[in-house]
Amino acid sequence: MSARVVAMPAPRVAELGGLKQAFEHFAAATARLEREYAGLQERVAALTSELEEKNRLLAASLERERRLEAEALRQSRLAAMGEMAAMLAHEVRNPLGAMELFTGLLLQDLRDQPEAQRLAQQIASGIVDLNHLVTNLLEFTRNPAPRRLVVDCAALVEDALRYTTDLRAASRVTVERRWARPLVPALGDPDLLRPVLLNLVRNAVQAMPEGGTLTVSAAADETRARIAVADTGCGIAPEAREKIFKPFYTTRTRGTGLGLTVARALLAAMDGELRVESEVGRGSTFTVVLPAPEGGARGDRVE
Repeated sequence: MSARVVAMPAPRVAELGGLKQAFEHFAAATARLEREYAGLQERVAALTSELEEKNRLLAASLERERRLEAEALRQSRLAAMGEMAAMLAHEVRNPLGAMELFTGLLLQDLRDQPEAQRLAQQIASGIVDLNHLVTNLLEFTRNPAPRRLVVDCAALVEDALRYTTDLRAASRVTVERRWARPLVPALGDPDLLRPVLLNLVRNAVQAMPEGGTLTVSAAADETRARIAVADTGCGIAPEAREKIFKPFYTTRTRGTGLGLTVARALLAAMDGELRVESEVGRGSTFTVVLPAPEGGARGDRVE
C-alpha cells in the first residue's frame, strides 16, 4: 500500500511564509528594543551617578563655604583677642620684671633662712611661669619675619635645658642627650627657635610630674635638620593629636594652650615643621624639622 502525499494548497504555504517573516521581524524588533532598553538603563545609571557626584560636589562646596565662614569669624575673633592679649602682655611684663628683680634680691637675703628661702623660690617659680605665659601671648600675636642664619641645634637645646633646670629638678626629670655630632647645623632664626624649644622642653617635663627621662637629640643630613624632644610621660590620646595645635586647647589645669600653636607658627615662618609621635602610657616625641644649610656649617657663622 503506497503512502499518499497531500499537497498543501498554495495560499496556505504563502500564509505560513508570511507568519515566519512576521515572527522574524518581531524577534528583530524585540532584540532592538532590548538593546535600546539596556542602553537607556545604562544612560539612566550614568545620569544618576553624574547627579549624585554633582550633589556630592555641591554639598562639599557648601560645607567648605560654611567652614571658611566659620574660620573667617574665628580668625576675626582671634585677631581681636590677640590685640587685647598683646596690650595686656605688655602691661604685665613691666611689673613682672620688677618682681623678678626683687625676688632675686630676696633670695640672696634669705640665704641663712632655708624655709623662708624655699617660699621665696616658689614665688620666683611662679614669676617664671607668668613670664613664660606672657612670652607665649606676645609670640601668638606677632607676625614674625625670620632671619635665615646657620644655627647650632645642640646649643639651642642646651639653652632650653638651662632655662628649665629648676622645673626639671622639682619633677625629678633626668636628661639624656644624643647629638649626631658636636655641632648640628640648621637654617633658622635663633630668636624664634629659642621659644619653640623652650615650649617643647617645658611641655615634656610637665608631662612627667612623677619623674622620668627627657631625651633630646639632634641630627642633620644634606637637606633637613631634626631636633627631637621625647618624654616618658602619659602620652597623647589619638583623638587629641591634632587638637593640641589649636589655640587655647589644653588638657592641663594650668596653661593657656598656646605653646604648641606658637611653636608650629614660628617653625612654619622658617620653612620648618613640627611633628608629633605619641603612645598613651609610654610618652611623646616632638620633632622640629628645619632646612639644613648647603655644605653643613663650613665657614658659616653659627648663632
